[in-house]
Amino acid sequence: MKISIISASHRKNSQSKKISNYLYHILSKIEMNLNLFNLDLAEVKLPLWSPEKKSGKGVWGEIWRNISDNFDQSDGFILVVPEYGGMATPNAKNLFLLCGNGELAHKPGLIVSVSSGSGGAYPIAELRSSSYKNTHLMWVPENIIIRNVDEFKPGAHGNNIPDWLENRIEYVLKLFLAYALNMKPLRKLINRKDFGNGM
Repeated sequence: MKISIISASHRKNSQSKKISNYLYHILSKIEMNLNLFNLDLAEVKLPLWSPEKKSGKGVWGEIWRNISDNFDQSDGFILVVPEYGGMATPNAKNLFLLCGNGELAHKPGLIVSVSSGSGGAYPIAELRSSSYKNTHLMWVPENIIIRNVDEFKPGAHGNNIPDWLENRIEYVLKLFLAYALNMKPLRKLINRKDFGNGM
């Protein structure tokens, strides 16, 4: 089984990347044979979607094809998204526009929202309401919010990180993997030729 972990921050060496790497580590401990694809959108810097994407030139050649192929082979997606001004990042929103070939279709997604303060809920509401229509990504009912993320340091957390958070993260990841495994048979029923977009 393959899982993609996507850091949707625009900043290099971001807190989102730190959390992505932490999730990678925990998933590797939960399931040793898991195939993991870790993508940092601050490093790849994909342009905004435009009709030029169809040309397959420049970044839309080997770079995007590699990402698209990894997504296509994935059985589930974890999106680590920081809250920018009470919103999901442009990187996160753009990614859904770029995935127009069914890469995410009928596969589970887990939203992990990070905030430097006490926020983090708005990106979850935004992504649940607007990102699934044409991608057909299926957000699982659980999500994770890591508030005061600067203080999130496993083994030496700051005072504002609750004691139960790591256990909750592990619980949600195990549940997410069960969704990824059990949703595989659904994809045999998919007809993207006639019904590629949502209504």
